Amino acid sequence: MSKPTIVCAGMCNTKSAEIRYLAEQVAEHGGEPVIMDLSLGAAVDWADIRLEEVLASTGTRIEDVFAAPRASALDMVGHAGAVKIVELHAAGRCDGIISWAGSVGTTAATRVMRALPFGVPKIMLTDMASSDVSMWLGNKDIYIVNPTAEQGINVVTQKAVANAAAAVVAMALVPEVPRGSKPLVAITSYGTTTPTVLRCAEFMEGKGWDASIFHAVGVGATMEDLIRSGLISAIFDITPAELMNNLLGSVYGTPKTWEGERLTAASAMGIPQIVVPGGLDQAALGPLHTVPQQYLDDLKTERRRSHRGSGLPYQHNDSVTVLPATLEEVEQVSLEIAGKLNDTRGPTALIIPMRGWSAYDQSEELATLQRGWAQGNGDGPMWQPDPSHPTWSQRATLMLSVLQEHLNRENPNLDLLACDMHILDPELANLLTRCMGDMLDHTWRKGIYRDVDRVIA
Repeated sequence: MSKPTIVCAGMCNTKSAEIRYLAEQVAEHGGEPVIMDLSLGAAVDWADIRLEEVLASTGTRIEDVFAAPRASALDMVGHAGAVKIVELHAAGRCDGIISWAGSVGTTAATRVMRALPFGVPKIMLTDMASSDVSMWLGNKDIYIVNPTAEQGINVVTQKAVANAAAAVVAMALVPEVPRGSKPLVAITSYGTTTPTVLRCAEFMEGKGWDASIFHAVGVGATMEDLIRSGLISAIFDITPAELMNNLLGSVYGTPKTWEGERLTAASAMGIPQIVVPGGLDQAALGPLHTVPQQYLDDLKTERRRSHRGSGLPYQHNDSVTVLPATLEEVEQVSLEIAGKLNDTRGPTALIIPMRGWSAYDQSEELATLQRGWAQGNGDGPMWQPDPSHPTWSQRATLMLSVLQEHLNRENPNLDLLACDMHILDPELANLLTRCMGDMLDHTWRKGIYRDVDRVIA
C-alpha cells in the first residue's frame, strides 16, 4: 500500500478549517484523505462523503437530524457514521481514521472509530484528552491526542495535528498481520484464578501458540471483538467474571459503549472453546465508598456473607471491593450462560469445578499460601458450602442443576462436565488442557471424558 486512504471525520459545519487542515496534513504525509461530514446542525457541500450519504446508510433523513434535540441528533449521526465506516472499510476505502473535535464531535467521531476492527489506525485529537476518556475509548484501540485547543490553526495546534496526521498514515502502512505470527489463544483471568490460567498458557505455548491473557475487568469486550475479527483462534474462558460484574453494575463490567455481548463470539465463530465459571462466586466493585448502599445493606443482614461477620465486604485492595454472589444471582448468570452457549457452532466444553471457583472461594481445608488464601485465615471470603455435600460449593451445585435443565442436550458441539475439583487444582488444569488438545487435534467429541477420574457428571 503506497498511499493509504485515511478518513478525516468531523463536524464540518463548525470545524471547517480544522477538518480541511487535517486532510491537507494527511495528504502532505503520504495519505489519501477522504473527508466525512458528521455535522449535526447543517450540512456542507464540499465533504467527500457528505452528511446525506452518511445518514443514507441507516435510512435517516437529514431533516430529522436537524429537527432533533442535540443528544438525539448526535446519536443518529454517530450510529449512521458507524455503519458507513464499516462499509468503507469493507470496500477498501478506509485504511485509517482521524478526527479533531471538542466534546460533542469527539462523541460522534469515536463512535464511528469504535465500529472499526482492531488494528485499523484510529486517532482522536480532542481538547477533552485530560478528562476521563473511557466513554470514548470503549474497548477499542483509539489513540487520544491533546491538540491543546478545540479549534484554531496556529503555531501550537499545527504541530500537534501534523504529528497526528503523519502518525495515522504511518500506522496504516503497517501490515495487518506481522509475518511469522503464531496462532493466538485467549485466556481469561483474575488474580484469584491465575495458577490455572498460567498452566493453560504454558500448554498452548508448548504447542506453538501465543497466549493472550485477558484480565476479566472489562477487557473481555476487547477479546470478543478480536475473536470476531479472526485474530483469536481458540479460547480458555476460565474467568468469565464480567457476567457477574455486569449484573451488579460494576465498573469492572464490559464498557457501556460496547455494543457486543460477552460470551458470544467464540460460539458464533465456531472456534474451540472451554468455559469455566471462574470468578462467578463474586462481583468485583470499585473502592468501598463507591459500593451501592443496597449491597452494603445485604452485608449487614448477611444476605451476602460479610467478611468474618463484620457486616463489611472483603477488600481485594484499595480499588477493588469484592461482594459474594447470591444464589439468585448465580441462577441468573447460569441461565445467561446456557442461553449464550446453546447454539455454539464449534467444540465447546462447559466445565464446573464443584469445590470452588477462585482463591477466595475455597474451604479452610484447601487453603494454602500457594492457592491464594493462606492457612489460618479460615474459609475464603466467598466460600459457601453446599449443606448436602459440604466439600462442594452451593453455588456450583445450583449452577449444575440449572445447566442440566436448560443447556441444549441436542447440540453435538456442546458438552457439560462437573468435576470434584477446585478451579486451582492442577488436575483441573490437566483436564482443561487435555480437552483443548483434543479439540485442536479434531479428536474431541461430546461425552469423551465421562470416565476421567473425578469427573462426576
